[in-house]
Amino acid sequence: MLRGSSKLKILIANIIYPTPQHPKIVGGAERSVKNLAEAAVAAGHEVTVVRGLPPGLSPQVEQVGGVKVVCCPIENRYWPFDGQPHSVLDKARWHLADDVGQYTSIVREEVEAFRPDVIHTNNLAGLSTAVWSMASTLGIGIVHTLRDYYLLCPKSTLFKKRDVCGSPCLDCRLFTQRRRARTGLVDVVVGNSQKTLDLHLEQGLFPNAVWKGAIHNVSERVLTTPPAAPETLVRFGYIGRVTIDKGVEELAEAYGQMRGAARLVIAGEADPAIQARLQALAGSKPIDFLGFVSPDAFYNQVDVVVAPSLWHEPLPRSILEAFAYGRPALGSTRGGIPEALGTGGWLFDPSDTTSLLHMLEHLSSSLDEVRKKALIAADLANRFRPTEVIEKYLNVYERARDNRAENRA
Repeated sequence: MLRGSSKLKILIANIIYPTPQHPKIVGGAERSVKNLAEAAVAAGHEVTVVRGLPPGLSPQVEQVGGVKVVCCPIENRYWPFDGQPHSVLDKARWHLADDVGQYTSIVREEVEAFRPDVIHTNNLAGLSTAVWSMASTLGIGIVHTLRDYYLLCPKSTLFKKRDVCGSPCLDCRLFTQRRRARTGLVDVVVGNSQKTLDLHLEQGLFPNAVWKGAIHNVSERVLTTPPAAPETLVRFGYIGRVTIDKGVEELAEAYGQMRGAARLVIAGEADPAIQARLQALAGSKPIDFLGFVSPDAFYNQVDVVVAPSLWHEPLPRSILEAFAYGRPALGSTRGGIPEALGTGGWLFDPSDTTSLLHMLEHLSSSLDEVRKKALIAADLANRFRPTEVIEKYLNVYERARDNRAENRA
């Protein structure tokens, strides 16, 4: 067991956690949380996860990978991931209710029955920061990991009109005032990148946290074979949500303007209309649309992974996974991308409309450089091994537990 012989009881809260009955994954956060929870169990600790369900469903309990998962219907008007259109008024009511904060009695009953040493919260949209108030009342240490901008922006993105927001606007401040105030209850705050953490600290959040720092996500894959090398042309690849804030349109357009041969592979859910728009931006250069596929199916078809985000993406899982497959990455200078990338790839400035194009053209004619970066990327994958990451989290769990115990004394 890591961290001496003491066994920790850890309760992790995240709005989504994939289970056999509820397998849908919306973004990278739920995969990161699942990897962390199972790494803690593998290290000899006891873990319970609380996740949300659409309102009106019955509570459920599942066992996944040694983790007890308690599925609780949220106390709000609708499920935020239902994919349905909602009126402006309905959305405003939802965000106000979420900011006021409500949780079901099931959550408190589970916490009181489990009696965790620490509560580790992650993405809370739908579960709300009322969980912090409950934990504080019960004298339980609180660790919060920032994986988006929920505490600063109702949309969790700090992104508007195709650009990043310099600071929270009036609407954002209105809909987040209570959750911002509750950050004073948190004992330890973690950013999955330093950039994400800094954007929150600059707004005065987490004034009472005894530790503030960055811990990167866990990668579930360990590189077992030497990285493949491009032979005749470079295959660029994107995997993830096919949305405006992810910069996929800019990638397709830059690819279409390239001189010389290359391929572009896009993996992720994209309906025919979105595919048609992206192909139109690429012009005569064909895009290979894979749809929603396994990581193996994607990374084995690409040489350079592109993370072209326009928003301050906290820490793209695609870069972690690229390294685990021995693939270098090309990323924008936004959010935590430069931190994740390190020396394992290249950066471009999304505010310069030609920067991405120039990098694509440079790499398409620099096969030797791509091969060398692939070796570096494979070596950097060690930063995200489960044993490396869970050791850091166990340190902060103990820090939060001890701080809360000192406050009770």
